Amino acid sequence: MVQVRFVIPELPPQTPEGTLFLTGTHRNWRDDPAGWTFERMGGEAVLDAHLPEGALLEVKVRLLHDGQVTEEGDVWGGRAPAHKAVVSGDIEIRLHLGGWQDSGQGRSRPSASAPPREEWELAAPWGPQVVRLWWPASPTGQPLPLLILHDGQNVFDEAVTFAGQSWNVARAAQILADENRPCLIAALSVNHERSRRYVPFPFELNGFQPGADEYLDWIAGTLKPALRERFGAVDAPHTALAGSSFGGLITLYGGLRAPLEFGTLGVFSPAIFPADFELLRWMEGRTAPRSRVWLDMGDREADSLQGAAEMVALTHDLAARLRPKVREVQVTIGENHWHDEAAWAARFPAFLRWWLEGLSVQASR
Repeated sequence: MVQVRFVIPELPPQTPEGTLFLTGTHRNWRDDPAGWTFERMGGEAVLDAHLPEGALLEVKVRLLHDGQVTEEGDVWGGRAPAHKAVVSGDIEIRLHLGGWQDSGQGRSRPSASAPPREEWELAAPWGPQVVRLWWPASPTGQPLPLLILHDGQNVFDEAVTFAGQSWNVARAAQILADENRPCLIAALSVNHERSRRYVPFPFELNGFQPGADEYLDWIAGTLKPALRERFGAVDAPHTALAGSSFGGLITLYGGLRAPLEFGTLGVFSPAIFPADFELLRWMEGRTAPRSRVWLDMGDREADSLQGAAEMVALTHDLAARLRPKVREVQVTIGENHWHDEAAWAARFPAFLRWWLEGLSVQASR
């Protein structure tokens, strides 16, 4: 164990009296302040703790006031990204707080990235489904290769994102469009039912009632026909499905479940642990011989350096299992990449280029 000092150098204006405490991955995000409270010292606050060498920390500050717990936020009152650090010897970690979350949840947060060009609402068994659409500034007039993205609230502008970070996909896509490699992007927003919609196996977080097959059937039976009517027909080889974490899980599952629906699968940091890694057993005997698979992982996606190395090894093992089943597997390991939107935004442009340039290679054969 090594000593770690957490310092809040300055509390946000109008921070109420109460108990400041630390939570995070090292505590499974618990709301109990016991053992993790800060001592206020003038305008700053300090917490000394002992943590394992090599721990990978994602932490946030919370405030217990009048029996209610409030989490730190950004300056607009929305959710903020976690603070990240690698425990290496005795260290001091400075936590700069933007503010506290409020009921507005950051609705006034400005965007640094381009928004979608249009939003649809399509009927779905679970209620209205928001579809965020983007196409190049100078459309070709011909049907474009189609990319369907999960977690559509996180991929364009920051205002609607989970924690103020987006994938900035419009910028990456426009750069390629300017190189005569355009595409159409349909990003599907998701709500609190994410674990049910994206995980195809029963486990605790989806209440043992998965809804992934219903979701994939809706993509094939409702979304794709609606896009075809508006933008023209796109065949399966020119259609890609992509997502991260549970979105990576549903992408891989969807591509192997219906191998003629998608030509390319963008599997970012797949969370394949549900139901004791049921995906690995489910994959046996399934193939998608025409599909290309982008598979990636960051080297900081665990609670310790050792655990992160094991995640990287698991990713290579998954690639080895996939190679006999599909046409191609491209593995990318993100250096110093955590499990978050910033990491996926950094890897997305390379995926997009790999996908679109691969279509040209395929057409030339």
